[in-house]
Amino acid sequence: MRRVLQAIPVLFGISLLLFFMMHAIPGGPLAMYEHQPGMTKELLAQLKANFGLNQPLWVQYWKWLAGALQGNFGYSYAYGEPALTMVIQRLPATLELMISSYVIAVIISFVIGVVSATKQYSFTDYTLTIFSYFGVAMPTFWIGLMVLVIFAADLHWFPAGGISSTVSGFSLTDRVWHAVLPVSILAIYQIAHESRYVRASMVDSLHEDYVRTARAKGLKNRVVTWKHALRNALLPVTTVMIMDGAYLFGGALITESIFSWPGMGRLFAQAISQDDYPVIMCEISLLSVIIIFANIISDVLYAYMDPRVRYD
Repeated sequence: MRRVLQAIPVLFGISLLLFFMMHAIPGGPLAMYEHQPGMTKELLAQLKANFGLNQPLWVQYWKWLAGALQGNFGYSYAYGEPALTMVIQRLPATLELMISSYVIAVIISFVIGVVSATKQYSFTDYTLTIFSYFGVAMPTFWIGLMVLVIFAADLHWFPAGGISSTVSGFSLTDRVWHAVLPVSILAIYQIAHESRYVRASMVDSLHEDYVRTARAKGLKNRVVTWKHALRNALLPVTTVMIMDGAYLFGGALITESIFSWPGMGRLFAQAISQDDYPVIMCEISLLSVIIIFANIISDVLYAYMDPRVRYD
């Protein structure tokens, strides 16, 4: 409960900083109207009044904060729809992408990390290490474009974009077919990143006394590795994996834009290009809440898994 209360001023500070930074950027949300045919200074002033942009900045922020606390994040300047409604409509597509990538990434990270640790300094270890460095070093947008060109444009194995080919109805096969490339791209960095943590943690665990004792008792190597060593190796990895899950949104922003995935990330990219402040503030606020609570959950899980840890 104390950590939840501590999160309130953090969220307030993030919203305050973001709001004033956005309004400090030259241009503004009405820049797209300035060069339209028939636009006059009087009409532009009327639009500013309608959106409340002619009021002092602190008044605008106070009104936004009061509305946000009641679930009203304002109306999109570009589409005229409630910002929260637009975000919620795109949330399922983003969750589908993020959850699929996260589950796949966690499973593969553990397999790669454990195999690499048990075969330390072998050919397999070096090969997996090179793969990890490649995944961490290569920018997501570059890998995404390369995969799009090779597997969609040249080989035609997968669709180039979108979430579905069917106009009406739901087809699981079609959805999976469309999700293969974006899910893979989103998972690559996480696999490369987390597998290094799993490997390092497993190497430490495999050299502990209790592992040597278990082996001396005649336990099978598989049991020692996956049941005894991996359990303790999970402790430092848990926080990394939970926080990576929250930060997946950053990767989804790029991936959704490349593959025309109709989720929150693509909406966020459009909102930035249009200076659509209400949508930007709504998405950043929700993302901040998710990251802060993911941090709290990781602390609670860490304390649960390791009784020596206490947050008094």
